[in-house]
Parts: sequence; structure tokens; C-alpha cells
Amino acid sequence: MNNISSSASSANMLSKPNRRDFLASSAAMASGLVVGFGSASPEAQAGVSNEQVTLWLNVGIDNSITLSVGTADMGQGSAQALASALCEELMVNPAQVKVLTGKPTVANPAPIGASITTAGSGMIKNYFWKVRDAGAAAREMLVSAAMASIGDSNRNNYSVANGIVINNSLAQQRTYGQVAAAAALLPVPSSAEVVPNKSLKYIGKSVARQDIPLKVDGSAVYGIDVRVPNMVYAIIKHCPTYGGVLGNTPSLPAGALALVPTKVVAASARGLDAVGNVNAVAVVATNTWDAMRIARQLKCNWTLPANISKLNSAQFKADALALLKTGVAYIGSHVPGTLYTVETVGSPATSINTSTLKLDLTYTLPYVSHACMEVLNCTVNHVAGVSCEIWAPTQAAKSVLILAMAMTGLGAEKITVNTTFLGGGLGRKIEMDFVSQAIQVAMAIKRPVKLMWPREEDFTHDFYRPMAAVRVQAGLTGPYINGWIYRNVSPSILSQRGYPLTAMGDSQAYEASHNLPYNFGARQTEYVMHGSPIPVGFWRSVGASINTFAVESAIDEAATAAGIDPYLFRRNQLTDPRWIAVLEAAANASNWRSAGPSGTAKGIAIGAAFNSISAQVVEVKKGSKGPVVTRVWIAIDCGICVNPDQVQAQLMGGVIHGMNAALYGQQTFVNGAAQAANFNKNRVTLLNEAPEVNVTIIAGSIDRSQSIGGVGELGVPTFAPALANAWFKLTKVRVRDLPFQPGAVMSD
Repeated sequence: MNNISSSASSANMLSKPNRRDFLASSAAMASGLVVGFGSASPEAQAGVSNEQVTLWLNVGIDNSITLSVGTADMGQGSAQALASALCEELMVNPAQVKVLTGKPTVANPAPIGASITTAGSGMIKNYFWKVRDAGAAAREMLVSAAMASIGDSNRNNYSVANGIVINNSLAQQRTYGQVAAAAALLPVPSSAEVVPNKSLKYIGKSVARQDIPLKVDGSAVYGIDVRVPNMVYAIIKHCPTYGGVLGNTPSLPAGALALVPTKVVAASARGLDAVGNVNAVAVVATNTWDAMRIARQLKCNWTLPANISKLNSAQFKADALALLKTGVAYIGSHVPGTLYTVETVGSPATSINTSTLKLDLTYTLPYVSHACMEVLNCTVNHVAGVSCEIWAPTQAAKSVLILAMAMTGLGAEKITVNTTFLGGGLGRKIEMDFVSQAIQVAMAIKRPVKLMWPREEDFTHDFYRPMAAVRVQAGLTGPYINGWIYRNVSPSILSQRGYPLTAMGDSQAYEASHNLPYNFGARQTEYVMHGSPIPVGFWRSVGASINTFAVESAIDEAATAAGIDPYLFRRNQLTDPRWIAVLEAAANASNWRSAGPSGTAKGIAIGAAFNSISAQVVEVKKGSKGPVVTRVWIAIDCGICVNPDQVQAQLMGGVIHGMNAALYGQQTFVNGAAQAANFNKNRVTLLNEAPEVNVTIIAGSIDRSQSIGGVGELGVPTFAPALANAWFKLTKVRVRDLPFQPGAVMSD
């Protein structure tokens, strides 16, 4: 499967074909079958909706097959998995197929194959059955066309193998290419049977990701690789302090083509970055190095916020700790300091007061940067009133399309959005700030431009994982928790975006903290909105990375207080069979009941997010500056497992990501300015420090009643608590404040 992003070729083709051009090119391709799903109109069924081309399947008479898959490729492999599901139904080998990244459309819901927002570990979970149904329908169209060609109308006489329709009674056959043109004229079936489980060849099997060779040999086109004719380069320079506004545009420095002030647009306004604030200047030059050099030397006059002295990490943490015991109950308005009740069962305060053992625990977590390896970048070619073409490593191509329409005044048919490969996404590349800046610069200078953020801008102007403080009150009588009160205090991601909140507050903040299958007896879960105006965003596993640390650390502390093995304590209190099976799988894989190598200890944790359940056992030993992680065992129940190798790879990557955050991840602020500006002050795990990671997958049956869960984010949440629990077992030191090594640098 040659999984090449559509942007790889379109970078050299600056005009978007209209409907007439598309039909003409289709004829030149000898009238292959192009199928699009999601609209009832005949044009949409044929792959053409008004002037917008939407195709997910193109079969040429030369038997070439092209699939359009709507997910962005940021290394997670969901494009490969969805393509495998389509190939299963088309009964073709994935190696026969070329896969393109789908284009966005304003149609709602988006047709199959159109670009969709890639987030929340939702690609397989949300689209697995949709693409299988679409593939089955397309197969039956091709079979119907073959039946008409052969002259035998009995469907039972036909089989399909490797893109060939075979009539078993007449010993005749037709390739997909031979009947593609006729199939294109047929109506799309309302339903078609999917391939039975016994005949599956790719789903549930480890299919090689064919995009990997492109990334190894350098032919894959990332956003940062895009080049278009007559292009110039821009480097962004923000006000160092959040909320700062440009006083006046500096004089044009030598070597620069232009200085373009850029403002915050509605799509990227968060916290102190208010709509209309001119918070950055783009330096435009003929090459990246000149633009970067000039940007570093550029002196700007910034007007800073009046409350700058309060915009610091110490104040944010103090406010959070105060709100652990205060807050105004929600009565209809969503403002900082509001206390939301997420769930209440029984009378937990009474149960705790009458318990034999009482725990009152506080955990804190800092802001954390995304730190994607590919810095933010976007290339734009805008011709006023005519067209706008955009190349971006984005997780949200539809949002880019809508943004471009609003900024340029052009209709969707005049805007082309090319989603390139992403050098990491992690939630950061769902944002629109870097795209809006590139559009502003292109409109100002009237030339194609690639805008890039230096690493320092990326670290210091992120949409961070929210900081948080969590209080857990628990009461134990004997070996059981019979009262539990949990309160999370953190800034609201959804509120900063203007999304409507419910009477329970921000679901991103309290996810993985409520409806837990522990037999707590009486329980209460609360969320309090923190008022910090530092921009926050979606970070790999979002609230689950915060709450699972607090929940599973507290469970471990309760086990210690009760004098019970942490695994058995959890096992005895869990009420959900799926959770129990995952916990046991991780414990068994790690040989939990047996001691590890001398000088090591193991910790365990379990949690759920994105409809999947994962448990980890982490083994540590003492290092000169803290814990050294030696081995990790992770088990997952994600329901239907499409590609086991990819599930394993994602969990391994998630473990390292969780390890980076737990040990070192931290962004601090002084007077509104972020302090860690590069990897030298944002230490990450080195190759020789990576632990051995063992993965156990509990696969469910492949049927529509079986749940499908996400995978890409599941390696993160349970790592930090398992690490903290292992460290306590080894040293009797309980770490309740992350990271383990604040201020660590790469030279440590």
C-alpha cells in the first residue's frame, strides 16, 4: 500500500481542478469507478458533489485502485487500519492499493473518505464499521456490473478474489478495471453484507504499514518539506508574555522582504490570547535561515497585561490548592471558581467520618508542552478573490477549510486544503493559530509563503496540558473503601474555546475520574474551574493523564493503609469483569507475585479512556537522580483489534510519552512568560534509557455488538501512577507532585 499524502503531488500543482476538469480527467483515466458515500444526491454517489470532488475509491480500467482515507497521518497508523478494513471488503490485497489523505468538505456529516478531525483516539472506533459498509457496497456495485457483462444474474454463481469477479458456473471472470465504468453508473446499494469473520484476511492480523518505507527513505512529504514555485519563507516571533500586544511594527531590517504583524483570530483565541490582539510579527525572507536570524535579532515594543505579576506558576498552584477546599456551587453560570458536582452516590462524607482509617491526599500536576518533533508550519498560496491553497500538517483539515473561508471570503470550492504527513500531533496540531498566521502573511505579501515556528516559539506559545490539583478523601473499614470524595481543580479546555459546558462542567477535565468500577460504597466526584488564563488544549489522553494519576495513586495509598497487596486490593474492589481481566493480564505478564531483580520494585495501575481499558506494571530501580525505569508491562482491552502490531507500537510510544511527562514534563511561568523554551530545559527520555516494554492485547470478537476502543492515547494515563507506586514500594517515598524531576535538563 503506497500511503502517500495527497499533498505530496499537489505541492507542484497550484490550481485546483473544477468539476469540468475532474470529469475530463476521469474520462482520460478511461472512466474508472469513483464512489463517495455520505450524500443522497446522484452526484455525491458518483464522487462529485457540486464543485467539490469527494472520492474514497477510484478503480481505473488498468486495475489501479486508489483509496481516500479521511484520517490525518501523524504516525498513529489509523489510515493503514481503515484502508485494511476497506481492502477486506473489496477483496483486494492492501499492497495493490494507493492511499491518499482525503480532502475536507463543509458537508455534515462528512462523506466517507473526506477528511475528518483526527483526535480522541477515535478513528478506528468511529469509522471501522462505516468503511466496511462502504467497501461492501462498492464491491457489490462492481459485482453487479460484472454480472451484467457476463449475462448471468444469479449472484450465488459469483465470487471475488484479488479484485477479480469470477463466475464459477460459466468459468468467466471480469477484473474490477473491466467493469469499473459500468459500475460507476449503478446506484449505491443501501446495504451489503460484509465479509464474514471466517473469511477475514487482514482485520485482526498484523499488516505492514506501507508508509514506513517512505518515512525511512525521506520521500514522505511533511508540512515542513513542502515547496511551491515563487515561495518565500516566514518565521514567527511572538510577544514573550502571554497577553502582550504589539505597540508598533518595527522598521524593516536588512535582508527581510517584509514584516507582517499577525493577530489572534476567533478560531485560535484562548485565555490571554484574545481575539484581535496583535501578538506576533512574521519576518519574511527569501530563505528560512535569513528569516530566523532576523527574527531572533528583531526588537519589538510590546504592551503587557496589567496583571502580569500574577501570571506565574506559584500563584496558579496556590489558587488551585485553595480551591480544593472552596468554590461556589454551580447555579447556571460557568466562571472560574465554580464547583461542579459530577456524580454523587450515597453520603460519602458520613461514610468517611465513620471509617476506621481516613485518608486526605493532595496531588498536583504542572502545565506540560506538546513538544512535537516537527515544529508548527503552514504553506499558503493565496490569490485574492480567486483561490487559496494550503498545505498543513493538521489534525483538523475541515477547521482549516472553514478558517480559510472566513479569512479570505472565498467559497469552499475555491479553497484547497492539503493535509501532509505530521511529524507528531499529540493534540497540538488540531489548533488553528499557526494556520491563521500563514494565511494572514500570504494575504499581506501576495506571494506563496511557508510560515514556520522556531522551536522556542513552539515551547513558549503552546496550548498546554492543563495544570491541576486533586484532592482525594477516602475512608476505609477493614480491606474496603466505603467512602470516596474526589475533587479536580484545573483550567477548562472547553470553556477557553467557548464550547458549552453542562451542569457537570468540563468533561475533558473530569474524564477518567467518575463512574469508576471500584466498590467504593458512597462516592462523590467534583470539578472546580481554575481561573488561570494560560492557553490550554488537548494533550495526548487529556484529562485521563491527570485523573488516572491521582485516582490510582490514591488507590495504592489506600492499599498500603489497609496493609494489602496493591494488586489484590484493586482486584477485590473492582466490579467490572473487563477491568478485572485487564488487571490480571498485566499482573500475570509481569509475574507480579514474584520478586524482580535485586534492587527493583514494581508498581501497578489501571484506568480507562476512549472506550478502552489499560493496566500497567512498571519496574524501577534507583538512579543517581531518581527512578530508572527498567521494564514495563501493559495490557489493553480495546474491543476489536484491527492491527495487533500497530496497537503494540502505539502503546509502546504512549509509555515513553507518559514516561517523559511523569519524570520531566513541566512548563512554568514567570510574569506570563513560559520558562522552558527548548529541549535543553525540557528533558526527554534518551534511547539508552528506554525500558523494555511488553504488551498484552485482549481482543474481542469482531461483530457489531462488540465495543471498539481507542489505542493511541492509552499508553499514557496509567504510566505515571504505576511509576509512583513502584517508587514508593522501593523507597517508601510517596511522590504526589509531578514531575519526579522538576527542572531536569538534557545534560542531567
